Amino acid sequence: MQCDDAPCVKVCPVGASYKRDDGLVLINQDTCIGCRFCIAACPYEARYFNWYDPPVSPEEKFVKYSDEYPVPHRRGVVEKCVFCAHRTAMGRLPACVEACHTAGMNAIYFGDVNEDAASNGAEAVRLSELLAKNHAYRFKEELGTQPRVYYLAPR
Repeated sequence: MQCDDAPCVKVCPVGASYKRDDGLVLINQDTCIGCRFCIAACPYEARYFNWYDPPVSPEEKFVKYSDEYPVPHRRGVVEKCVFCAHRTAMGRLPACVEACHTAGMNAIYFGDVNEDAASNGAEAVRLSELLAKNHAYRFKEELGTQPRVYYLAPR
């Protein structure tokens, strides 16, 4: 959910969970001790723990780990969606948005509130207008976590 007031960040005893200046919440798996406090603190059930050695593709064996592209995946640490930070840094959309567009659904938008822009791969729109026109809401907003993911009401 990339919360502005992320409870997962607050409870991490070693600072492995952190929020970047642009608002993205990441996990440093080199620092993560696998205590799972962040999983308990997340009201969205958006984090998961790798109990076993995750499968590693031949390509992943040669990837240098970074918080923005957390591969190869590791046993004993927590993971979460990072909005494909490695892709967005290159000007691409997150994989879920691109896949949804490729499937012809165009149901997922990705944007920047500061730039008031969003895209689903098929069109670029003003984020403020998209949210207003579609009666956007944030999941469990009453908890005060200020999630940065919005849902659009069905049409």
